[in-house]
Amino acid sequence: MIRFLAASAVGLGLIGAAHAATFDQKNTATLRALDKITGRSTDIDVKVGEPVVFGSLKVELKACYQTPPEEAPESAAFLKIHSTQPVAVETMDAAVSADVVETVSEENPELFSGWMYASSPGLSALEHPVYDIWVIRCTAPAPVKLPAPVIAPADEPLLDDVPPSLDTEPTPE
Repeated sequence: MIRFLAASAVGLGLIGAAHAATFDQKNTATLRALDKITGRSTDIDVKVGEPVVFGSLKVELKACYQTPPEEAPESAAFLKIHSTQPVAVETMDAAVSADVVETVSEENPELFSGWMYASSPGLSALEHPVYDIWVIRCTAPAPVKLPAPVIAPADEPLLDDVPPSLDTEPTPE
């Protein structure tokens, strides 16, 4: 109970501080996942609405907000994390890229549902015996780059600049 009250007090303090900040909504979050058994950490990019399987966890990103660069850095992500059937994998890369795995049962409750803050990973943390997951940052997709414009040399005339009478191609009859 004391832990809950302390977390609530800290959370209310963050809400007051976050209220003064402005947040931009992003569609991707970078999460860091730690396998406590092997000691390996892996960065995972999760898009809103596209669940990702990591080991025996299914991570869903519901929303992600990032402060603008001119303000104090803060990322906040709303995550839902479910337990899944164990996945037999040989490497951490295989755990990250595993196919969609069904949850153990419909009665199986969520392991975590709530906001995680990059600046305070312990405030609202996933409690799991094997894995830790926390937010690193929220990002938006990179803008699409247009191809470089083609610039014609100044000494060559453009096809549109040649009068029809000087056209060297024979006309079909």
